[in-house]
Amino acid sequence: MRCFVALDLPEPVRNHLAKATAPLHARFDVRWVPPVQMHLTLAFAGESPDDRVPEFADLVRSLPLPAMQLCLSGLDCFPARGEPRVVWAGVGGDVEAVIDLHDQLVARGKPFGIEREARGFAPHITLGRVKGRFGAYALGDAVAKAGAGLNQKPFAPTGLCLYASELRPSGPSHRALAGQPCPRPVA
Repeated sequence: MRCFVALDLPEPVRNHLAKATAPLHARFDVRWVPPVQMHLTLAFAGESPDDRVPEFADLVRSLPLPAMQLCLSGLDCFPARGEPRVVWAGVGGDVEAVIDLHDQLVARGKPFGIEREARGFAPHITLGRVKGRFGAYALGDAVAKAGAGLNQKPFAPTGLCLYASELRPSGPSHRALAGQPCPRPVA
């Protein structure tokens, strides 16, 4: 089973990101992530043996979660140089808490296939994957322009979740396996 751990986003944040990128949908050959599937990935485990999933779920439910306040901090593409392959939204606010959660998952998740990435961890929300090369270089400028209008109002993630991901021709489908709600920041 392909698994990953992510922070879930409030529906208004997901809808705002979909609305901000909507003008780009018809212009560029990108497989856009449906708003209901938008999340902030903390760790990808790859193929986890089915018999290990209950232990993995226990790990996700046992991680101590701090109250976090995040915000959107623009749109961009990966890689930074060359032809774009991924459109993403940056995250600001309590980023150190997000990085700490990632580090905890890497430290405790090795038995489930979680490895530290060579390129490092940069908290972001994947919005789309570029399918075609036509217009790909113009995409970077259009994405940056669309990101200039993002609402940077603080938000709290709604939960920490272990997901199973099934690859389909139409794109990945995610199914929640286990999780816990995130504590709300005190106003």
